[in-house]
Amino acid sequence: MMTNYRWHIATVLAVMLLTIWAFSAEDSGDTQNVAKIPQALAPFDAMLVLPEPNTTFRHVEAQRKVVEPTVMGKLITLRAGQNLSTLLGQQGVTSRQVTLLAQALRPLLNVGKLQAGIVIDFHQANDEQPLKLRLAREYGEVVEAVYKDDSWSVALTEVPTYQEVDERGFTIRHSLYRDADAVGVPLDIISSAIMALSHFIDFQRQVQANDVMEVRYQRTLVQADHALFNHLQTPLELTYLRFTNEGEDHRLIRFNDSFYSPDGKLAESFLLKTPLNGARLSSYFGNRRHPVLGYNRAHKGIDFSAPVGTPIMAAGRGVVKRANRFSSFGNTVIIDHGNGYETLYAHLNGFKKGLRVGDKVKQGDVIGYLGNTGLSAGRHLHYEVHKDGRAINPLNLKAPSSLQLSGDELIAFEQHVERLYSVGSRLASLTPDDEHAQGASSRLAK
Repeated sequence: MMTNYRWHIATVLAVMLLTIWAFSAEDSGDTQNVAKIPQALAPFDAMLVLPEPNTTFRHVEAQRKVVEPTVMGKLITLRAGQNLSTLLGQQGVTSRQVTLLAQALRPLLNVGKLQAGIVIDFHQANDEQPLKLRLAREYGEVVEAVYKDDSWSVALTEVPTYQEVDERGFTIRHSLYRDADAVGVPLDIISSAIMALSHFIDFQRQVQANDVMEVRYQRTLVQADHALFNHLQTPLELTYLRFTNEGEDHRLIRFNDSFYSPDGKLAESFLLKTPLNGARLSSYFGNRRHPVLGYNRAHKGIDFSAPVGTPIMAAGRGVVKRANRFSSFGNTVIIDHGNGYETLYAHLNGFKKGLRVGDKVKQGDVIGYLGNTGLSAGRHLHYEVHKDGRAINPLNLKAPSSLQLSGDELIAFEQHVERLYSVGSRLASLTPDDEHAQGASSRLAK
């Protein structure tokens, strides 16, 4: 009798547990081992003129396709001071297996240089599957390694991504960087904007209170395997910017990996006025009292003060003529830009690794790092521009690019601009009633 009673009780409990499990699985799914896919944000469907003083906007430009969730194994993290052998050894992987893994991965990545914080999706071998692990190489790329029959097979796969579009508009009240940060503009985006505008604006002297900046940029995000990419910065790309300064309205549009003005003219100058970011102009071109020697003499360049180690960029396309210690200039780089133009970068802390005389560089390439070598009273970059052997003031350079899109390229660019003005942006300069938008529409109508 007691046995039957216990059997009935057990049966009722089993049915109740199965019912609860079924409803739970239907409502929430398996959230422990399946990578979550974020939901799309709704795109804008209304126009709004930029309010004062600051505003921020965000939307997704295109809907994403559905991606099957990835079944994750055990997530293990490489900590500071660990190496891959130690980490995998804790999971039962032998030293020999790790050695074979490093050899198999060599064409794809160097396991000795894995950064701390990287997450590995680890699948222990069992009766149903072999030993397997997955880890990120670059953002959106996953390396998968499977151990079977005493060897590793490796493959590089791409994880589907989508673009999330952000917009930010702000009025400068304190400083460009401070006000940009206050509305959430990423540092990489503001640096890209300064780099693009540095052909037209001296950011050390010309930025003023009440100048307005608007930026539109896209962030690339993975649709799956999010945990594998948490240690990496999401790729950002500036696609449009506007900056009003001293009564001028500067607008630049990214097209085919370069910036153009709305009329299709390449927005570049021959040489940069300021070959570094985030610096203060500390000394001007002309005669001055030398801070070390103590007497007046010609100062044939301009000086920028910034932290030691600040990257120094090539002011323009050219060939490295010198990259060594040079008299009172200390560590120095000289670049020959052709047509009689040369630039000099002095007092460097060091050179970019591998930089050699004869190397070809592009505008914006890092060539060295700010320092305090040579006859120098403090950390700074001394920057000179020479034309036919004569020093000229870099701040007076006015040599914009003469490259203009034409033919099919110009038509494609104008169509790109038309789409930009029709996406439903809330930036004041991208509304349909803006004069630049009307101009783009009229040109396409022709």
